[in-house]
Amino acid sequence: MNMIEAMEIYVAVVEQGSYTRAAESLRLHRPALSKAIQNLEQELNVQLLHRTTRKIHVTPEGEEFYDRCKQLLADLSDTVAWFSPDRPARGKLRVDVPVTLAKAFIIPSLTKFRALYPEIELILGSSDHQVDLIAQGVDCAVRLGELDSSSLIAKRIGTVPMVTCAAPSYLEQYGTPTTFEALSDHLAVNFLIDHRQQIMPWRFQIGGESLSVTLKSGIVVDDSQAFLCCGLAGLGIVQGLRPSLQPHIASGELIEILPDLHTVPKPVSLLLTDRKYRSPKVRAFMEWLVAVFAEQGLS
Repeated sequence: MNMIEAMEIYVAVVEQGSYTRAAESLRLHRPALSKAIQNLEQELNVQLLHRTTRKIHVTPEGEEFYDRCKQLLADLSDTVAWFSPDRPARGKLRVDVPVTLAKAFIIPSLTKFRALYPEIELILGSSDHQVDLIAQGVDCAVRLGELDSSSLIAKRIGTVPMVTCAAPSYLEQYGTPTTFEALSDHLAVNFLIDHRQQIMPWRFQIGGESLSVTLKSGIVVDDSQAFLCCGLAGLGIVQGLRPSLQPHIASGELIEILPDLHTVPKPVSLLLTDRKYRSPKVRAFMEWLVAVFAEQGLS
């Protein structure tokens, strides 16, 4: 019998005032309780209880030990409950999200998340550079596009439609491409995938076939804000997330090109470690994020 079990028996005996009643409450044999208390007193080298034929008297040392056992067992119970799969979602949650997804989807919906999970303190990191979840203490990360193979768990959240467009100033200078083949004569604002040091290709679905193309670079950037600014400045054609570019198309700052060519949507995934997958706060964020994309028809 370990020390924790012995403490539980001791607390029960003190509170019940009887070995018999304590044995009944713990569903143990009375001799086992007597032996546990004797061993505990030998281990501590102190007498905890005075026993008579009718009553148990707690010594001053026994009172002190009882108080400490009660506190320790309560703290242990709270600790186990905190890490139980059924515990409430609460505590600090560190999430890393690409800038475009944070602005277009996550931040506009955060009031609902706060209402659902008021005990979660969300620490939202927003950048276009991938982080090391384990090294940087990040609970989970939202990723856009195809994933590299890794030991992390990937949960598909949804997809985001893409759109191809350019500034009026670019189209006035270089003309408007009207076919897939004509794209090869144009310049693009290309986006650099930083962890691969590769330019992100454009993908179209043509005749049931997925085709990729990488245009000549008017400029290459690795930041989504710079990507948008370069597109608005007429430095090349851009292909990006429709939710991010649509306001600029609606205002006339950008003009959609090749609208009849179906662009391939970008998958959105949540990455997390196996240990974090069992965390209630991470699962709460994951389920909420799936619902956000589903509500917008992007599941």
